[in-house]
Amino acid sequence: MERRTWVGGVWLGMGALGGPEGPRPWLHLAASLVLCEAPTEHRLRGDRDPDPVTTADLAFLLLRGATAILCALAARGALRRARLPGQARQRRWRSRLAAVVMLALGVFALEDGLHVALGQPGDPIGWRSWVWVLLDISIPAQVLAALATLRQRDVLEVELAAAARRDPLTGLPNREGFAEAATAALATAARDGRPVAGAMLDIDHFKAINDGWGHAAGDAVLREAATAMRGVLRPGDVLARVGGEEFALVLPGVDAEGARPLVERLRAAAAMVPHPGAPERRVTLSAGLAPLQGLGLAALESGLRAADGALYAAKAAGRDRVTVAG
Repeated sequence: MERRTWVGGVWLGMGALGGPEGPRPWLHLAASLVLCEAPTEHRLRGDRDPDPVTTADLAFLLLRGATAILCALAARGALRRARLPGQARQRRWRSRLAAVVMLALGVFALEDGLHVALGQPGDPIGWRSWVWVLLDISIPAQVLAALATLRQRDVLEVELAAAARRDPLTGLPNREGFAEAATAALATAARDGRPVAGAMLDIDHFKAINDGWGHAAGDAVLREAATAMRGVLRPGDVLARVGGEEFALVLPGVDAEGARPLVERLRAAAAMVPHPGAPERRVTLSAGLAPLQGLGLAALESGLRAADGALYAAKAAGRDRVTVAG
């Protein structure tokens, strides 16, 4: 009878975890088929009485059991990676395939250890068997190391994706992040049959702050104004910085007139931000409101253009006020 080792499974497992630049999956499968059987020394038992279990048998069983445990850990890590949000479908299937390969390797390693240590106790274990045992235990160890590296890469990709949608100064969404969140809010409101209002907001005389007290002072005003406005938002409201001192706001569940008190609260919050160079002055905010009707990016941009027109009207009327389009 032949004992089999699944050392070739590492090719299939690592190939499943690899990226598009790695070897083709069928090459891994071919390598697995070539290497999956490694004939080792066989022992004919005859009809003599069973020998006691030796230290070598126990060591062999221990190594095989450790291989099975490492394979189970590797399979669990691969399945966890497959369930991470935002993973591409191809990555999910590669991780699942790697988990199946690791589970199969673990089962056969444990079966082989029980067969040798308990089914053939006392028989000498050839040096080839020890070599294959050590090679087999290295397979899940390498997969676990690869998973740790891939986990770091996944975290970095998530952080980079989030950074690409967020303004680094204020922590608010940027234009890209705002477009994504705002169109989702429009779709949710349309499904629920609720109105949506949009607003454009602008810090008054911001250029004078930059010119008079420096860009660091202007950055501080932007940062503190964003923090103050964020503190009075309702759940579901979407606020973003879309320009130098310009902010965009989507308010689901209210029409343009109904949104006026909410925007007034934001204006009052911004007024609490200290002026960088003159304590007797205060930071003021102008805003324009308009209804957002329809779905998608085109509807969002159309409504915000109307809100931007209302913002210019507020500026022309003396600033520090909220104007509704129409």
